[in-house]
Amino acid sequence: MRHFGDLSIRHKLTVLFMAISGFTALAVSCPMVIYDVLTFRRAVAQNLAVLGDVLAGNSTAALTFRDAEAARDVLRALRAEPNVTAACIYTSDGKAFAKYARDEKDSGFLPPVPQAETTQFKNGHLVQFRKIVLAGETVGTLYLESDLGRLHARLRGYAFTFVSTLLVTFCMAFGLASRFQKPISRPVLNLVETTKAVSGQGDYSIRAEILNRDEFGLLATEFNDMLQQIERRDLELQQHRESLEEQVISRTAELLAINVELKTAKEIAEAANQAKSEFLANMSHEIRTPINGIMGMTELTLDTKLNSEQRGYLLLVKSSGESLMSVINDILDFSKVESGKLELENIDFNLYDCVGETVKTLALRAHQKGLELAYDAGSDVPAHLCGDPGRLRQILLNLVGNAIKFTQHGEVLVTIENRPEVDGGVELHFKVTDTGIGIPAEKQGLLFKAFSQADSSTTRKYGGTGLGLAISARLVELMHGRLWVESSQGKGSTFHFTAKFAPSGIIATAPSLTPETELKGLSVLVVDDNETNRRIVCEMTRGWGMRPTAVENGPLALACLETAQQKREPFRIIVIDSNMPIMDGFELAEKIEAMVKSNGFHSETSVLMLTSRGRPGEADRCRQLGISAYLLKPVAKSELLAAIRTALTERQAQTFAKPPLITRHTLRESAGKLRILVAEDNAVNQVVIIRALQKMGHTPVLAQNGKLAVALVSTEKFDLAFMDVQMPEMDGLCATAAIRKGEKHKGIHLPIFAMTAHAMKGDRERCLAAGMDGYIAKPVRFSDIEEALAGLIRENLNSSPAVAKTESWSRNEALERIGGDEQLLRDLCQIFLEESPKLMTKLRQAIAAGDCDGLMRAAHNLKGESSYLGAGGTSQAARQLEDMGRNRDLSGAGGTLAELERQISNLQDELKDSAGAQL
Repeated sequence: MRHFGDLSIRHKLTVLFMAISGFTALAVSCPMVIYDVLTFRRAVAQNLAVLGDVLAGNSTAALTFRDAEAARDVLRALRAEPNVTAACIYTSDGKAFAKYARDEKDSGFLPPVPQAETTQFKNGHLVQFRKIVLAGETVGTLYLESDLGRLHARLRGYAFTFVSTLLVTFCMAFGLASRFQKPISRPVLNLVETTKAVSGQGDYSIRAEILNRDEFGLLATEFNDMLQQIERRDLELQQHRESLEEQVISRTAELLAINVELKTAKEIAEAANQAKSEFLANMSHEIRTPINGIMGMTELTLDTKLNSEQRGYLLLVKSSGESLMSVINDILDFSKVESGKLELENIDFNLYDCVGETVKTLALRAHQKGLELAYDAGSDVPAHLCGDPGRLRQILLNLVGNAIKFTQHGEVLVTIENRPEVDGGVELHFKVTDTGIGIPAEKQGLLFKAFSQADSSTTRKYGGTGLGLAISARLVELMHGRLWVESSQGKGSTFHFTAKFAPSGIIATAPSLTPETELKGLSVLVVDDNETNRRIVCEMTRGWGMRPTAVENGPLALACLETAQQKREPFRIIVIDSNMPIMDGFELAEKIEAMVKSNGFHSETSVLMLTSRGRPGEADRCRQLGISAYLLKPVAKSELLAAIRTALTERQAQTFAKPPLITRHTLRESAGKLRILVAEDNAVNQVVIIRALQKMGHTPVLAQNGKLAVALVSTEKFDLAFMDVQMPEMDGLCATAAIRKGEKHKGIHLPIFAMTAHAMKGDRERCLAAGMDGYIAKPVRFSDIEEALAGLIRENLNSSPAVAKTESWSRNEALERIGGDEQLLRDLCQIFLEESPKLMTKLRQAIAAGDCDGLMRAAHNLKGESSYLGAGGTSQAARQLEDMGRNRDLSGAGGTLAELERQISNLQDELKDSAGAQL
């Protein structure tokens, strides 16, 4: 069919005519041949039957007298029938009596088994069995076999006739097709030739010849009309083409003029945008600076002796200042969201500390309303992550703050769950649940839209800009998560959000994070009327290997104590909530103290009081009742652990003098006193920050500008610096750069935190690029300062032993890490002595080549090996180099490498001298 389709129309018509003629002849001839063949077959069978009847009648006498020769003579008469090839006469018992074969060479003919009378065509022969009857009795059987030669000859004749007829038919059809196809093919071929001429010459004035008035004539007419239209449009196109050049020149001149105008407008817009950014930055600075003074001085004044009226006024001032700052921050963040300039940073941070400190900042608001505020993290939630803790804190502050705002009684609970690992990262699910007023279903869709609130009427009593949730939703999206709400009106709400973080490069090595050895098996009694708080404290203590028992009120607690005393299994730790129905915490503590005085109670039991309000005078009551610790809810996991350890230690070492009361302040102060440089030019800010640091027990040193700060750092030793960004003579960024330049030769690193009233895009990045370690926006809250200092203290604890030592490594700590295996320790020391020179060579080569990835890998390996040996100094220096490689900032790598080389040299010498290293 493919070849037929490629034929010309003339050949197609010829083939069509011939095919029709051939099929017609075939259709006529075939039925006739089939009919004649069938008729001839019946005639041959009838003729053979007649012949058989004659032979059967002639052979009766031979059979009767058993004359075989006579029977053969009868069969020899068949020689007159050349088509009969074989015959046989059977006796009545089926035995061959006489037989005949046409060809003498077939004298060995074997007759078949006699059958009933039948006629059949078989194997190219006609076979027939006839009965031989005499007087109505069958005396034998006749078998005749005839070939079909005549039939085949007849078929050959038919074939010859048919082929001859078909050839004649094809010849006639070819002649007729050649004659009659021209009226059909000629118009089509004429159109083809016309099309080729138009296409080849590009002349649309050529027309096709109209030969007939049939469909082909109509086709030619329409084709000519099409050519006429194309000719007219071609002419119009030529006219447009002639005028197009002039139009292009004119339009090009117009576009050039428009481009100049657009460029000018763009420059004006950019200048206006820059001016707007500078205006916002300056206004932010101008607004935040006085607010910083107002809020700072208010906090300082609140720490003095005041009457109730004065304290109420100042609390209103502080609340108004915080509300104003919240509005300013929301507007600035929303402007970043709208412009697409809101970006996240990636730094290592402690999740538990971040969430705990965030919730603690809202604890006072919750407790003033009589609400229970708690947070809980699953045991599989990692402590150290890499992400943006500041934005995570902002999301939690917004969600928890809203939960407290819209809850009048009950509790607010923050829970964190770990989701399955995705692409090597960490995905966490945060839930903020409250028992507040709830949100109607029809209002929930408006929550995450800017300037929208569930209650937007003018009489709403809760306040707010309506930006917080919109900003939080955008921040969650940047963390590759989503934010949604589940709520029932009148039953409370649960805000969910997921966020993805990268694994942190920090390895927790401080012994304080592995409390199981000293707390394992100790029994603890938890007394709290709130089920959530009981569950959280029980999970914390159970995770440390302790055996918690929880009850919901004082009488049940006393009953548990009595039972434990009778079983001689007293509780070592009792954790009591101060505010409970039936019997409050202090009344319960009095009864426990009475049991101690009556010698009916275990004297080594320590009581820890948890309070939601922190009322004046409660600390003194705790001291009078012999309570070991007094902590504010929600209590952080690390804070509760430190309090339990301290209480147990003081109880074991107790003398006649009463041990001091453990509070969050004593826990913080016991971690260490710091000498802090404060670089600030504003007098109000100076007073606020210095007084805040002094109240925290630290030693602040003031520098009124950047030059003085650089000079002080070069001559004195500081643990931390708070650096204002805008200062006369030398600003904070330049001062930080100068300090970092000087540190390269000393091999030390001073943590520097920026303090600025700027809050626009790029402020944080400029501070970090200048070499600063952190960023605090003004007005500076006391909680922000505490958070920065707590992070530094934790880092110092993790990087140095608890007791001052001159050794570069701790043999006892190393043995504890590997389960006390001395042989393994010797192997580790030997491996370190062999591998550390190779890793130091890689570090030097990476720094020289500027290979950040190579530096990060080598420093990571060295940090891991040294941490197994309890080599805090070496591990800390290696970690700093690893962070430099990860951040792709090798500006201070030379100084840190020098410090690492010194640490490595000391460590190698001590390992070689140690009895544990077999050289």
